[in-house]
Amino acid sequence: MATSPLESISQDLDWREAELGSLKLLLARNDTTEHQKDVLLKACWALLYAHYEGFVKTALTVFYDEAKRRAQDCGSLPKPTRLFALEKMLRQIRNLPPPDFLDQIETFTGTHHLGKPVFPDVDTKSNLWPNVLQELLDAADINLPSLTNHKVLINTLVSRRNKIAHGNQAMILEVADYRSYEAAVYDLMYELAFGVDERLGQSPYI
Repeated sequence: MATSPLESISQDLDWREAELGSLKLLLARNDTTEHQKDVLLKACWALLYAHYEGFVKTALTVFYDEAKRRAQDCGSLPKPTRLFALEKMLRQIRNLPPPDFLDQIETFTGTHHLGKPVFPDVDTKSNLWPNVLQELLDAADINLPSLTNHKVLINTLVSRRNKIAHGNQAMILEVADYRSYEAAVYDLMYELAFGVDERLGQSPYI
């Protein structure tokens, strides 16, 4: 039996939650030194960001794979999603010599609008700041209200992950502080999973 998009996304979320939970269990042990707890907490921050970025990329990839399968043609897609599919081609056409440019324009609808969409890879730019995530959501025509609610927390999460990766030793990290960021990431993850499912249940994907 085929796995639905929501099931695929949920399975991806399950193992990510399990990894984060395992690391938190180590952090909660009473037989670790303060230095070990500091290292584990930094690992929690880094892993939380990795799963935030990885989940977004996976969920949107599942969305586009299913959108391609369900959409009758590229021309039926919402304008932002259609632009996402055609942007590379449009950039190539724009740089053609005038005669070739005209040829492409005259045949564009038949060649590209009437065919199945071809989507590029989801690019998180290795730093999934809130504005980057919003651009990805806009292209998929998916609404994620929790992103507005957690914008400041996600900004800080990306910033701290970068500082940890660059060897910054001056950060003061607390477990209680981390938990609020983890809750924000889970809000985004769950809302994105259901957002993908909801969008695929609407035109032009039904």
